[in-house]
Amino acid sequence: MKWIVLAIVIFMVGYTAVNFFFRKKGPAYRPYQDAQDRATVARLLAAGWHKVPLETRRPVDKPALDGATATISHELAGLGDLEAKFAERPKLIATIDSVTAPASVVHGENCTVYFTASLSKLKDQVGDLTLYQHDHELVLIPSLEALPGKDLMSRWNDSTYAISFSTANLPPGRYTMRIVALAPAATWHFEVK
Repeated sequence: MKWIVLAIVIFMVGYTAVNFFFRKKGPAYRPYQDAQDRATVARLLAAGWHKVPLETRRPVDKPALDGATATISHELAGLGDLEAKFAERPKLIATIDSVTAPASVVHGENCTVYFTASLSKLKDQVGDLTLYQHDHELVLIPSLEALPGKDLMSRWNDSTYAISFSTANLPPGRYTMRIVALAPAATWHFEVK
């Protein structure tokens, strides 16, 4: 019996040492999530949508924009026609409370948009902000992620965010942009000159 216990202890020590020495750095491989992500990317590309790189800042105070600001309207709750393209529907924020965006941007410069969003639960936080483009339509999807731990909560259910993206790859013309949420999406038009 003592030989069996000794063999188990030696195996466990050896396995732990090998595991720590050869373990891959970074997040663990998640085959289900990777398959979902690949399916979503394939569907979006097949429909003509692609990601636009953007910079995000949070928290931020809304400054006054130089020049005219765009007129914001609210329409279509949720992802709309994009929902069918996602293998797993992103968790959307509750509402888009206010948006400050320019009415026009010079081609090649950055377009900066400020928006205030509300969460439905204080146990969530805004995780990824992803911007998709199809022809002259841009869609910003702010998705939620759960805060780690049992006791961690957000202090407020609303926050202001800033995104900035380059217009160098957008041909001059009139664009429609919307920020999606569970409530009606904030929609506006802007022009790249």
